[in-house]
Amino acid sequence: MLDKILDLVKDQAAEAITNNSKVPAEKRQAAVETTTSTIVDSLKDQITPGNISNVLAMFGGNASSSNALSGTIQNSVVSALTGKVGLNKAVATTIATTVVPALFSLITKKNDDPKDSFDLGSILGSLTGGDNGGGILGTLGKLFGGK
Repeated sequence: MLDKILDLVKDQAAEAITNNSKVPAEKRQAAVETTTSTIVDSLKDQITPGNISNVLAMFGGNASSSNALSGTIQNSVVSALTGKVGLNKAVATTIATTVVPALFSLITKKNDDPKDSFDLGSILGSLTGGDNGGGILGTLGKLFGGK
């Protein structure tokens, strides 16, 4: 499942970065990799016992949780792109504000699709190194529409 998450993040990042003429060609690959790793690491950081309900709400379509966590992750992406890749803040912000909401929307859509094998419990389990969402994460994921 972690591979699916990485692919989704990388696809969203690659599209936003390669279609942005303000990202120099020689920095595009580094920007994609940095954006991908920062989003995944930020999601992992958000999955803590005291914050799990906010993460579940975010993927369940709760706008207020989504906005708060999305903003935190976007700020991390901006910092990483400016610090590690050397992009200016305006370009980094454009990438972050395009990729993060699009990714959350896509994950929510895939989780809500009964024909898709993508589910919230597995996502959370993958991010925490768990066994495909077993234990409390799997149970919580199922409560919020996971399979």
